[in-house]
Amino acid sequence: MSNITTDLKSDLTKSLESLQTLRDEIRVRLHLAGMEAKDAWGKLEPTLLDAEKLAEDVSETSRNALRDILEKVKEFRASLPS
Repeated sequence: MSNITTDLKSDLTKSLESLQTLRDEIRVRLHLAGMEAKDAWGKLEPTLLDAEKLAEDVSETSRNALRDILEKVKEFRASLPS
């Protein structure tokens, strides 16, 4: 495996782990949030399944797409009460 592929795979794995942690935190915070936040999460959560599929494809495109999803999830988490 080349260094680039190894770096991509490592990056994808780290991003996916971050998404999983964020997902768990969001689920806890949703108990405190209103219906609007729950609806927004219902629309965003399916992208996590997309992220898991993207992580299987070790490519620059996958890495960029996964970073975009990660940013959206971080933004959503920041909008929730802590």
